[in-house]
Amino acid sequence: MNGEQERNTLEEIPDWSRRKFLVGSGVALAAGAAALIGNSSIAKAVERIGQPAVNTGLVHVYEGDYYFAPNHMTWRVGDLITIKQENQSDYRYHEMMIGRGFDTAPTLLGTQIQQFHTDFWNGVHVTILNADGVDNMTTNRAIVKADIPTSPWLDTNPADGNFSPTLLPHGWIEYQFRVPNKPGRWYYGCFVQGFIHYEEGMRGTIDIIEA
Repeated sequence: MNGEQERNTLEEIPDWSRRKFLVGSGVALAAGAAALIGNSSIAKAVERIGQPAVNTGLVHVYEGDYYFAPNHMTWRVGDLITIKQENQSDYRYHEMMIGRGFDTAPTLLGTQIQQFHTDFWNGVHVTILNADGVDNMTTNRAIVKADIPTSPWLDTNPADGNFSPTLLPHGWIEYQFRVPNKPGRWYYGCFVQGFIHYEEGMRGTIDIIEA
């Protein structure tokens, strides 16, 4: 077939057929490339694209009037995390609870949210590394040890509420733990002043992913 005959033959192919040929060729090439790199480090890197950044090591959590920064984190089961929780307010106490659902109680002002119903920290080993300006810290059923003196602010009575460091203005605390096998979405918030701080914006989310 000479050049003129070849051009005439191509011109006789309908547009949709040519498009189908080009798309099919592109798919075949992509499939071939995928097969070549499927088990390579490139493929593994591509798989990680789009996954959330994982917070690990030292994680700063700043509290203010009325916010947490950050207000979202991603943790991975088994990772060692050190939280440095800092109250940046000049005037107000702030705390940080982590959990799911809510416990309520009747008050003179009606039914009021008190804390999370499920405490994330139950059964979790936590080490208090350092602190200054802590008003109180309830442990609930977390397994807490400390590298510093914690009297009189550490409260180990489970009946006194969820695990929660409550900080004076400009107070801070540093504590360490391994992320427990509790995957899924968890929530954190400040419940000071009868849930007012939470409603005003002191809340955030934690996504825990499996290792």
